[in-house]
Amino acid sequence: MENASKALIIAGAILLSIAIIGIGMYIYTTAQQTIQSANMSQQEITTYNSTFVKYEGKQNGSNVKALLQTVRSHNAANKDDNSKQVIVSTGNSMPTKKDSDQGTQDGDLSTMSAGIKAGYRYNVAFGYSPYGLINVIQITQVTE
Repeated sequence: MENASKALIIAGAILLSIAIIGIGMYIYTTAQQTIQSANMSQQEITTYNSTFVKYEGKQNGSNVKALLQTVRSHNAANKDDNSKQVIVSTGNSMPTKKDSDQGTQDGDLSTMSAGIKAGYRYNVAFGYSPYGLINVIQITQVTE
């Protein structure tokens, strides 16, 4: 009976060790992604942002639809790296995004695109991650 008790204690210790190692690996992987994002050169950040910057400011509906298509392609290409996912908002307040947050989903982008009218003008503003990457886009209709 005493040997069985010791065997259960040893088995429990082994399972606990495996769990600790698994958690450590998860933390390491998450930290590594953050470090890779943080270690981007200024040139890489500028290149990354150049995809979106041309849409900044007042835009017609056709350009906003093109921006939404660009975001759709961008989020699909970076689906494994949430820190590079972009959130799009058509509300009046700029949302915030953490590196772990996913970007705006394809279906939501389609719904937003359907609501954009070619004859109207829109204001496009960006939010930036702590590393300088565009991670939030806010689109509001301009009333002139």
